[in-house]
Parts: sequence; C-alpha cells; structure tokens
Amino acid sequence: MFDKIKSSDRSLLATIGIVLAIIFFLAFNAIVNNIFTANRLDLTQDELFTLSDGTKDLLSSIDEPVDVRLYYSRRFSEIGPDIARHATRVIELLEEYERLSKGKVRFKLFDPEPFSPEEDLAVSDGLKGLPFDQSGELVYFGVAGTNSTDDKDSISYLSPERAPFLEYDLTRLIHNLANPEKTKIAIFSDLPLQGTRFDNYKPWLIIDGMKQFFDIEFIERSDKNLPDDIEVLVIAAVHTINTSLLYSIDQFVLNGGRVLAFVDPFAESMALAGPQAGQLPPPGVGISAVEPLFKAWGVEMPAGKFVANTDDAVRVGFPDPESGQQVAVDYVSWLNLVGDRFAKNDTVSSQLQRIVMTSAGAFLTRKDATTTLEPLIYTSNNSDLMDAFDIAQRPNPIALIEKFESKNKSYSLAARVTGKIGTAFPDGPPKEVLNSNKKNGKIKKAHLSESVAPFNAILVGDADFLADRNWARVRELGGQRLTIPTASNADFAINAIDNLRGSQALVGLRGRGFSVRPFEVISEMRQTADDKYRAKEQELLNSISDIEKNIQNIQREEKSTGVLMTAAQQEQIDNFRIKMLESRRDLRKVQRSLRNDVETLENRIRIINIWAVPIVVAIISILLAVVRRFRRAQFYKSAIH
Repeated sequence: MFDKIKSSDRSLLATIGIVLAIIFFLAFNAIVNNIFTANRLDLTQDELFTLSDGTKDLLSSIDEPVDVRLYYSRRFSEIGPDIARHATRVIELLEEYERLSKGKVRFKLFDPEPFSPEEDLAVSDGLKGLPFDQSGELVYFGVAGTNSTDDKDSISYLSPERAPFLEYDLTRLIHNLANPEKTKIAIFSDLPLQGTRFDNYKPWLIIDGMKQFFDIEFIERSDKNLPDDIEVLVIAAVHTINTSLLYSIDQFVLNGGRVLAFVDPFAESMALAGPQAGQLPPPGVGISAVEPLFKAWGVEMPAGKFVANTDDAVRVGFPDPESGQQVAVDYVSWLNLVGDRFAKNDTVSSQLQRIVMTSAGAFLTRKDATTTLEPLIYTSNNSDLMDAFDIAQRPNPIALIEKFESKNKSYSLAARVTGKIGTAFPDGPPKEVLNSNKKNGKIKKAHLSESVAPFNAILVGDADFLADRNWARVRELGGQRLTIPTASNADFAINAIDNLRGSQALVGLRGRGFSVRPFEVISEMRQTADDKYRAKEQELLNSISDIEKNIQNIQREEKSTGVLMTAAQQEQIDNFRIKMLESRRDLRKVQRSLRNDVETLENRIRIINIWAVPIVVAIISILLAVVRRFRRAQFYKSAIH
C-alpha cells in the first residue's frame, strides 16, 4: 500500500513538473522576445544577419531626418510562411535602423488595403501592386523613403529571393536619401552597355546598378576630351582611342583622376552588339588600345593570352565526338572564383563571395615600373597562359584541357596599381591636340610630365566580367524586373568606383549577402574523377575514331576499284566493328565512372539527412533511460539498506 502511494505521488509530481516546465518555457520565450528583440545569435559563415559596420557608420552619421515607409499588405502572408517571415525580418531590421540612427531614420508601417488612402500613398511613392487573385486585387510589399529636401527613392518589391541582400538594399536606399548629390563618373566602352536594337535598347544590369549611386556620362569614340567634372573614369573593352582622347585620359590621371579599367584579351560579349558591330575583334586588340597608358603605369598584359585554370574552371556541357550526347567537361577559360581567390586586406575585394570571369587576361609588373601592383582577384597556382585564338572560333573544352600545362604560378586577374607615374606623352602634347586648339602655349604650359597626386587605379582583366550572364539572373514579376545576383561581379565594380572616389559607406557591405555556395567537397571529387578517367576516355575516343577510319578506308577502296570485298576484308570489317562496340562499351563505363563517386556521396548525404539525426536522438534517449533506471535502482537499493 505504501509503495502504491509513493508511486502515485511520483506520477503526480512528474505531471506537475512537466506542466510547470512547459509554462516556464513559454514564459521565458515571451520575456526574451520582448526584452531581447534586437539581439540575435548569427551562426552563418559570413554573418549575413548581422548589421555591417558600414551600415552602423552610415546610420550614426545622418544629419537630416529620413522618412522610411514600409507598405506591406497583410493578405500577402496568405501566400505562404516564407513571405510572413521575410516581412517580420524587414520590420525588425527597419526598427533597428531607427534605433541605431537615434531617430534620424523615421520608420512607419502601412497596410495598403484596396482603394484606401494608404494604397494611394503607396502608388504616389512609386510602388507597383502585384496581382493577388483572379479578382484583380493588388497587394504591396515595398519600401519608399524621402529626405528633408523631398528627394525620393523606393524598392517596389522586397522579394524573399533577395533576402540575403536585404541589408544592402535598405542601406542603399537610406544612403541615397542621406547623400542625394551623386558623384559624376564617365564610361568609355565599345561594349553594348546601353543595349542595342536587338534587345530594345535595354541597358545591361550593371548600368542600372551604377545609376543608383552615380551620375553617369558616356563618352563617344569621336570625343576629344574627358568631361571636366568627373571623379572616376571607367574604361571597358575599348579597341580604338583617338590620340586627343588618349592624351586627355593621360593628363586626367596625372592630375589625380582615378580609373577603373576592364581590359580583355578576347571580349566575348562584343558579339552581343549584333551584326551591326561586325565580327568579334581579334584577340589582343583591346590591349593594344590602352598599351601606351599601361606602359606609363608600369603594367603589362600578355597580348592574346588568357589565363586557364583547372581548379576554378566552370563545368559546361559539350557534345561527345562519338555519341553526340552532351557530357560535362571543365572549360578552363571560364573561371568560377571563390574562397581564397580574393585579397582580404583590401575593402574592394574583402567581402566578395564569388566572381565569374571568362577568358580573362593576367596583369604583370613591368621591369621599369615605379608603381606597385597589388592583386585583388587571382588564380591558384594550377594555371597556364594560353592562346586566345584557341577560343576565338570554335572552342573545344576537351582540346583545351589536353593543351593545358600548369605553370605552377598564380596570376592576377584584377589588381590595384598605386604609386608615382610619368606621362605617356614624354615629348609633350601630341600634334593632334595642338592643331585642334588655338591656345597652344597654354596647353603646353599645362602639360603634366608626372603625377601631382599618388596614382590609384583598379584594373580588371576581363570585360565580360560586366555582362549580365556572368553575375545575375532576371525574373519578370508583375511587370517588374527583379534582379537576383548569382555572383559578386557587380558588387566588385561598384565597390571599386566607390573606393576610388574616396567613399567607404557601402564598400564593405556589398557582396556580404551572396548566399549561393558551391559544394566544395563534391567539386573536388569531380576534379579527381576527371583527372582519373579523362585520359582513358580520350584514349577510347581516339581508338573509336581510328577504327571508323579503317572501316571507311576499306569501303572507299571497294567503291573506287569496283571490286567486291573479299571474305578476309569482310572479316576484317566485322572485327573492327566488334572492337568498336567493345570500345564504346568501355567508354560508357568510363563516363559513368565520372559521376559514380559523386552520386555515392550524394546518396550518403541523403541517408544521413533522413536517418542519422533520428537514430542519434533515439540512441541518446535510450542512454538517458538506461542511466535513469540505473540511478533509480541504486536509490531504492540504498533506501532498503
């Protein structure tokens, strides 16, 4: 009887304990949620959910109030939990901005219901509603802001797909309103950056990005001088420069002007200009146009040579010469650069996640250079300089791999060049400049033979770096163009301009949010499989090709002589065909082996995800139960004695 009472008491106490634990847990969560709303434990590798120092510095430096209005239709959350979670994060982030700015950022939340004053305000702020259902009802999820001088900026749709870039998008909006005066930059390029008639003159995405921060002026090929009031000159794949403009660039740089140059041994994106632009320029032409400037700056790029690399090569589909089917192969002229390929001691490159470059050139220091070349983006040592003519016509990724010979050297694909420089025109202003201006004496007097301020330029060995296909994908949503970055190319370009003009407000923030990461272990396994099986695959392909030639030769001989094949010749052909079938069977085995290790790893990961965690939890539960039973037995044993 006593034991039953004790057992009943223990059960009651256990039940009460569980109820109290649940109540305590809920109360603790409520208290933490209210008191520590602004505090988060960010365990992501790049601290994607922690405000950057650039954002904090910007918010603390705002002088005039900035009004930020978030328009969020509550019905939007009916689409799914992802929208609701994203909206909660936006609200919390804007509340944090308001707190850190000490009230200079004034945040308000609106629910723009149909035909309400809030909807009218959203439309007047430039937001566009998205269709919610078949009735035509519109919902809104965007942000708009104004400053004390009535300047406006807005983000029409805060897409969950851009969640990794949320801080950047909001900080950019506030930065533009807090600093409404935009820096003027000039762009000189032969690339179709402003679009062509073949794409309805739709500008490249990089131009849209630059216009958010800078006042852009494009330079025509016929121009003789740079605009007087620019701070940064952007040069991208220029194949010809008239002497007067070249001299103007030279003097601009010597006078303290800054340059961001994209110079390419083979600009593949020139084909996007359409037939109007003619054929792609021959490899090396783009380098020759800026060669006089590079020489003065102490830099050289091997003409007609691109950097090939097997560690960072992009995998592409390529027709199998035998079967005609697409096979995966590393294209050594297209590089996918991640991780330790970026200089971490330079703010322009320190936060980059991934850069894609196609047929990029290498920057080298001249022997007589008075400048310092500091790599910002570079390859691994497993690199080679290859002839750009090999990719100019019909590039063959398999043939490129066969030609590839590692030089055991890392090459600079993008670099910062600083120091003291001299003019590219040591004999004074060229005749073209003097003949076109009546004030020759004044021009000669103003001529600079060396830099009056430290030279600072950033050079990138790939003009295709800027092309949409290398760094972004675009979605059309409700008539709006939504850009989802897949690489940090645009971040680097805009970072470089901001840095060259002396601004650091957003430099450290761009590139932080990039969330697409490669599966490094799988990539390494693919590379190992390629190294192991590619030679055997090529050997079999060559064998099949030789067998086909032998068969064709015998058949050609029969046709030319008109004499029927002998039994021996027919047997020879049959033997050749048997060998071909065997070679093709072996080839299929080799090609399957290329993926075998990767598929095995994927299956293991799938098994671990499905079974490992439940099994571990079950084992821990069993161990706890055993320990608990053992302790209880020990307790009763000691109580009896």
